[in-house]
Amino acid sequence: MQRQLAAILYADAAGYSRLTGRDEEKTHHQLNQGLNNLTDMITAHGGSKVHEAGDAILAEFSSATSAVDAAVAFQKLMAASEVHDEKDERVEFRIGINIGEVIRDRDDIYGDGVNIAARIQELASPGNLCVSSIVLEQLASNSEYRFDDLGYRDFKNIARPVHVYQLRLAELLGSHPMESLEARVQGQPLFDDTTELPVITKGRCACGSIKFEITQKSLGSGFCHCRICQRSTGAPVFAWTAFPMDAVRFTRNQPNYFPLSLIAEQGFCRNCGSPVAWRNTKPEPANYLVIATTCLDNPEDFAPTWHGCVESQLPWLQVQDDLPRTRGIEAPLLRKAWESAGVTNPDDWVALDYDDWSIFNDDGEKQ
Repeated sequence: MQRQLAAILYADAAGYSRLTGRDEEKTHHQLNQGLNNLTDMITAHGGSKVHEAGDAILAEFSSATSAVDAAVAFQKLMAASEVHDEKDERVEFRIGINIGEVIRDRDDIYGDGVNIAARIQELASPGNLCVSSIVLEQLASNSEYRFDDLGYRDFKNIARPVHVYQLRLAELLGSHPMESLEARVQGQPLFDDTTELPVITKGRCACGSIKFEITQKSLGSGFCHCRICQRSTGAPVFAWTAFPMDAVRFTRNQPNYFPLSLIAEQGFCRNCGSPVAWRNTKPEPANYLVIATTCLDNPEDFAPTWHGCVESQLPWLQVQDDLPRTRGIEAPLLRKAWESAGVTNPDDWVALDYDDWSIFNDDGEKQ
């Protein structure tokens, strides 16, 4: 059969059945308007609608840029036309875009590329779009679009995980930049209210000179990819777990604290050098202590739930999970801490340099 490489767009109305049950005529009118608008955008950007079924549209383009341009223009148009409607009364579309080989038959297209586009569509927030990594790679280098990393996803009947990204649509629509973040990091430390995870645990450094016990539940666990953590741990990514400050009791020796950056200190063992704990010092001392998850006696019980500072993730490190990904600039606490230290440019949040090293004595302790 004839095969051809194409950029595939799949769009579907979100919550259509629920809206129909509430107001059938209004919903049908909004759906028709949306489908007509999307068809026009597809044509205007050089694409072709392959078929339309109910509240869904399948289309193909000769380039990834054209497909994304059409999808973004459509979502912006829909957002502008529904500005006076309540959020739960709008017909909003999810869009998925992928690149793959397609089989042409019976005036339709088939293949894994089509199936992946449809699955990616299901991950998009209503009114937004998701793309596969191959689409992101093909976008023009001067593209104005910014995407959030949603991680690797396993799809039914698809052999390999697909790396998925969601458009940071808030930047294009002029809405508050934290709106899309809230859904991805709800309940994560440093971003939102703390979460409660069961367990009381103990831990130690590599040589056992430092031992501690935890008397309260954790505030959450995560991965940090920032350059400071990479340098200070010697690892490409740092796994951490946060606990209330008063929940951590050192039963054998205290860590030696080193001012790791302008906003935080690292606690390490004087004997073996193991990094054990971290605490924020800006804008004021934190009321929680970050512990290296692998220093806990049962690290398997503290699985990370999100990735932080992914703008510094090393390109050769492939972490194939579907955990939320966030950038350092998106953490309100980090922004406030660095600004209080006089560092407003996020590009400068990687320094370990100090102007005056005389603040340390011969044992590496602050004087």
